Amino acid sequence: MSSPDEPRIVVRQGGPYRVSGGVPVRRTAIVYTQYGEPVDVDESPDFPTERTYDLCRCGQSSTKPFCDSTHEVIEFKGTESADRGPTAARQQVFEADGVVLYDDRELCTHAGYCGDRFTNVWEMLEETGDPAVRERLIAMVRACPSGRLAYSIPPDPTQVEPELDPKIGVEPDGPLWVHGGVRIESQDGSTYEVRNRVTLCRCGRSRNKPFCDGTHEIVGFRDPAEPPQAAG
Repeated sequence: MSSPDEPRIVVRQGGPYRVSGGVPVRRTAIVYTQYGEPVDVDESPDFPTERTYDLCRCGQSSTKPFCDSTHEVIEFKGTESADRGPTAARQQVFEADGVVLYDDRELCTHAGYCGDRFTNVWEMLEETGDPAVRERLIAMVRACPSGRLAYSIPPDPTQVEPELDPKIGVEPDGPLWVHGGVRIESQDGSTYEVRNRVTLCRCGRSRNKPFCDGTHEIVGFRDPAEPPQAAG
């Protein structure tokens, strides 16, 4: 049973994400090259919040990223459909020279850090005998916001994760980036596998709720560039 001070996100039935434990929330924007390749992240200061606050899940709040109860007006359902099992049960494993790549496609948010205009991590597996290629692959995997991709360094089978403090990033026109092992509880009271990197749907249209599956790009989800600076 979680303590009141433990960072957690509860998926409210037909409603918002209830965030508790004082998890900071901030604007998190992908930094692109001139060719449209994701290479970094630009973070803004934290939004002022209480220790407990609600984030919009239906995609139609007028105070995004915070909830304004629009979900009640539109009768948002928000039924969860994501697999409740551990990511290890779904991962494909790719063994290469000096690195092992793990791939759970069900978690993909299509952020694009896994490739550029020349190659991608799967193609790079054939060239990881080159330390420079191997390090670049690892950097791409570590940048994956959803945790679809992970890696280990043989012979140690332990998957390596970046050290991330609990926080929530609001991607403009995209999902919530949840980092640092924040517990996510279903509307039925069960807990999803606690992971270091998670992306949560906030357009209300993902087919893998509560996780993002990239549908926000298909439906043209938009939110204000500068959301309100107050939440309760």
